[in-house]
Amino acid sequence: MNGNIAQMQGNILFWIIIALFAWQGYQRGIWSEIIKMIFVMGGLLVGTPAWLGKTLVQAINGIYLGIQFLIHGGMKAVVTGNLTPEALGNIFNVIGRIPPPISADNMELALFLVMLFLVGLGYLASKLIKKNAMPGLGMVAGIVNGFLLAYIFLPLLPHKSPFTINDLSPAGLVTQITALMGYIAQSGIKLIASIFKSLFDIFGACTIPMIIFLIIIIVLSSLKKTTKKSSGGEC
Repeated sequence: MNGNIAQMQGNILFWIIIALFAWQGYQRGIWSEIIKMIFVMGGLLVGTPAWLGKTLVQAINGIYLGIQFLIHGGMKAVVTGNLTPEALGNIFNVIGRIPPPISADNMELALFLVMLFLVGLGYLASKLIKKNAMPGLGMVAGIVNGFLLAYIFLPLLPHKSPFTINDLSPAGLVTQITALMGYIAQSGIKLIASIFKSLFDIFGACTIPMIIFLIIIIVLSSLKKTTKKSSGGEC
């Protein structure tokens, strides 16, 4: 029963995603959807370990270790010309004990965050394109984007339903809705905790100042938009 409910939910969400992106593609036009498609496909490529995901992780870890090499004496060794095996060996011994920012344990989450970032960036970039250019083709491209995003996100849904729909009485519906809301809240908390842990593993003590700085930027941007709207409405 739960499996059938979860499959039904997945099918409903699939067609909702397709319909929303088809409508958005019709509204925005072909070029906006193509820009979005490029970023979505890029996110799918780097978010899949078997495609470009592992290569991206290796590149990030390599750059990180290269920076650590310079910080822990590599820069001084290069500048002074002290590139003896003993000096280099001491440096490599130090950086060899430094864990990579993206380990096998958090690789999946890190790639998922990169994929989300690219998808969000593509959406923002598509907003800069002029609207209503070939809306019919835009609708087709929007459907393709909907398929891609459904392919990315629908497998993340639970295979078992977090609630039942056996009891259709008012009290039963209230219980089911409460269970669903609790499940969504719990899943959101787990996701935020996982994201924070992944960021802390990568950036360490700088994570909290970075988050505070990002919140300040978002708040200031919102206040600026509100001020502009208020000023524009005055006679």
